[in-house]
Amino acid sequence: MIRIARRIVYLFLIIMGAVFIVHLLVYIIPGDPAIMLAGEYADGGDIARIREELSLNDSFWIRYFAYVSRLISLDMGNSVYSGLPVLDIILDRLPNTLLLACMAMVIAGFLGIIAGIFAALHKGKLMDSIILSISSVFVSTPIFVTCFLLTLVFSYYFNLLPPSGMSGMNPAHFILPSCALASRSIALIVRITRNELIKVMNSDYIRTVQAMGFPQYRIVFVFALKNIIVPVLTIILLDFGAYLGGAVVTESVFSWPGIGKLLIVAVGKRDIPVIQGVILFGTFIFIALGFLIELFQGLIIKQND
Repeated sequence: MIRIARRIVYLFLIIMGAVFIVHLLVYIIPGDPAIMLAGEYADGGDIARIREELSLNDSFWIRYFAYVSRLISLDMGNSVYSGLPVLDIILDRLPNTLLLACMAMVIAGFLGIIAGIFAALHKGKLMDSIILSISSVFVSTPIFVTCFLLTLVFSYYFNLLPPSGMSGMNPAHFILPSCALASRSIALIVRITRNELIKVMNSDYIRTVQAMGFPQYRIVFVFALKNIIVPVLTIILLDFGAYLGGAVVTESVFSWPGIGKLLIVAVGKRDIPVIQGVILFGTFIFIALGFLIELFQGLIIKQND
């Protein structure tokens, strides 16, 4: 009980620290949202009225504690422009981001694990060098470059896939953004899978299984793979949290109507409540997934013991 209580207090402090940092960063953003909202030809009276309505005349600490008190009741405020509750706006965009994140996670997990297994089983050979070289390119290439290259090749040169947007559940619109989003994760999963599998395949446990005459595929997928699943799933879940928090670059390049695109539009309009809401939403997801990963690792360790 003491350990659980300590963990809850620890998570609470992390959340409060995240809220403070986000509120501070948004507070010091240059520009006056009242002027942007009032328009170019507004007079001083209109601007003063808007500042009063948005509580922009209050000090940092008054606005901070008022925001924290609203967050306790899951109230992230209302959008400056649409007037809608921020939480409703985020939840409205969440299914699109969730769909993209799930597809990217499946692609990254499947391709990364399979390629990592092939690289480990062909250690030091041509196949291993090719896979490691490709993964190095994916890791070192900025995501926006990957997005533009995929669009250039598959949309403009070969005209196989739509370059942007979302049309219902048409899978053709999902392929490019999900592949771009998964590219860096694939590279990381390949390297983790390869390195961990090489260690496991050189262990006494696997040598014993090999001496018993089991086929190679069964040794890998039945006996070895379960011993490397924890670090691989940790990478997958952490990247999945990043996807859900808003894949800003990918959604912007492909005009995907998700949380990342919402954040870009909010920053352009200086819609402070939406900016705070999206950033905090992503932060909460990271914290929740971190907690789940710890529980998952603890369960796996207990089972192995």
